[in-house]
Amino acid sequence: QTTRLEFEEGEYVVRRRYNDFIWLRQKLVDTYPTHIIPPMPGKHTLLAQLDRYSKEFIIARMKLLHIFLNRVVNHPILSCDKNLHIFLTTKPTEFLIHRKNRGNMLEKVTDSLQNIASTYTMKQRHLEFEQIRDYCTALGEKLSTIDKINHRIHKERQVISHVVHYNAIDYLLELHQLHPIFTLWSTSEPELAPILLAIAKAIEANAMAHKKLLENVPNDEREYVSYIEAVKSALSRRDSMQIEYEITIDVLAKRRLEKDQLIGNTSYTIPAQGWGGSLWKAESRDEKLERLGQTIPRLAKQAEILQDRVECANENLRSDFQRWNVEKQQDLKNMLITMADRHIRHYQQCMNAWEEILTGLKLDGIGSDVNVGPSVKIPV
Repeated sequence: QTTRLEFEEGEYVVRRRYNDFIWLRQKLVDTYPTHIIPPMPGKHTLLAQLDRYSKEFIIARMKLLHIFLNRVVNHPILSCDKNLHIFLTTKPTEFLIHRKNRGNMLEKVTDSLQNIASTYTMKQRHLEFEQIRDYCTALGEKLSTIDKINHRIHKERQVISHVVHYNAIDYLLELHQLHPIFTLWSTSEPELAPILLAIAKAIEANAMAHKKLLENVPNDEREYVSYIEAVKSALSRRDSMQIEYEITIDVLAKRRLEKDQLIGNTSYTIPAQGWGGSLWKAESRDEKLERLGQTIPRLAKQAEILQDRVECANENLRSDFQRWNVEKQQDLKNMLITMADRHIRHYQQCMNAWEEILTGLKLDGIGSDVNVGPSVKIPV
């Protein structure tokens, strides 16, 4: 649904596959290399605990793809992209035609930027963007550490081991087995039946709460680490543009120096060609000056264009980073609150189940006069 004037209708219903989202993101990277392009959710890595053909997997992936699309449409520049418009509005047959028409020129530009970054080293590093890169690296490491701890706790909840590792106990299975044990015990102990059935009920409630907690596989931190990597990728593309500008400046300086040396050297002679020399005639002094006279203005014009491109890239990244910084604070806050709420609900459900037993005991007059003594320290 939309209220924008560039859309002919107010609502569109389209069906898109995962690879269509990949196509859209690549188009955005090729068209806007100096902007932060939101990341795609991993095809299988983020949802490794689920069967990729199950309904739960499909719903989880749809949610992540929806987050990606919301980030794109909320961006003031990316939301106006023609490829996004095609993605959101066209019918399947028309969309397939657009997908086959590849923009080779933009893809080549993006590939060349990546090749430059991997081959050359930037001479003058921009302090502002280096600080952003360092911040992203530190934040990514912290979130990765939280993610590892969450998955380790999640794994330990699935299987709780004794000191001897080969003798493992499935905690959830044991909880489910305790329920019929206490229920059967109550049939042979009529006087204790109420308390035994209450304990059985509390154990089953704990088992259900534990099962529900295990079903919620924590992936928020890992998904956000990929967003941080997208920010770092945008920084790398900006660095590639600066490297290309620096290379052009170096070549221009060499050509100007070469021209100055030729002008100052009036006694320049053409090198003699021996038997092992080239078959082509060497350039004379005037020919070299003429060639340099054509090359230098062209390089100067190219350097000016590249400088403007670097400055635009800097402004685009500054603007995007400010937006991302505000968005990131809210995202991290929601992520941590969700994590805390998930565990609070789990322990609250477990505690409520056991408190019901205590309430029932006090109503029956059992344990109402029991005084809790000082805590006893158990020696290790």
